[in-house]
Amino acid sequence: MQSLLSSPLFGLLLTVAAGALGLYIKTKRSWRLFNPMLFSMLLIIALLLLLKIPYADYRSGGDLILKMLGPITVVLAVPLYQHHDKLRRHAAAILLGVAFGSLSALLSVYLFAWVAGLDLTVLKSLLPRSITTPIGIAASEMLEGLVGLTVLSIVITGTFGAIAADWVFKLFKISDPIAKGVALGTSAHAIGTGKAFEYGKVEGAMSGLSIAIAGVSTILWLFLFQLLGLV
Repeated sequence: MQSLLSSPLFGLLLTVAAGALGLYIKTKRSWRLFNPMLFSMLLIIALLLLLKIPYADYRSGGDLILKMLGPITVVLAVPLYQHHDKLRRHAAAILLGVAFGSLSALLSVYLFAWVAGLDLTVLKSLLPRSITTPIGIAASEMLEGLVGLTVLSIVITGTFGAIAADWVFKLFKISDPIAKGVALGTSAHAIGTGKAFEYGKVEGAMSGLSIAIAGVSTILWLFLFQLLGLV
């Protein structure tokens, strides 16, 4: 039994099963605050603690799914291709919106770090919070931050963005599908893109595009910050 729990297969199956259960609950219930990723994450943590399974044992299988995030992100190009006409018409607005959205995400971390009195290492770890996990990990390593903290901040940011999206769009009366998709992709990366596809294919396509642009623009902003001696 112990050999099974410590094998990569266990971590892989546990992650898939928890994710599938979260999606099943999402389709069967109309709980607006329910997020499948947050549910599966908390379920996995609870099971590891209950069964006293070392995180290193789980990670040997869970990391296999992490390695799939890059290829999965590329798959988002399919719905984007299907709506490339909208991309051409609104290219300038999308590029500027994502670029300044990425900048505002970085500046908000600076503001939070200043108010909370966080040290430089924590600041560096939190800066990539609004970009997709593979790029966020690379950015954290580039900044010499704490990769684990970076991943946690990415998950929290994406989950919160997906949960708050309905209220934010209603509060600011945002109804344009392109605006919704760009906002979710820029601020809440892959988790937000999942939420965007719930609104429609155009929202999902624009959100998928924004993930890629936000990743590139964030790296460029961070390079600039390094040149200016801010990080």
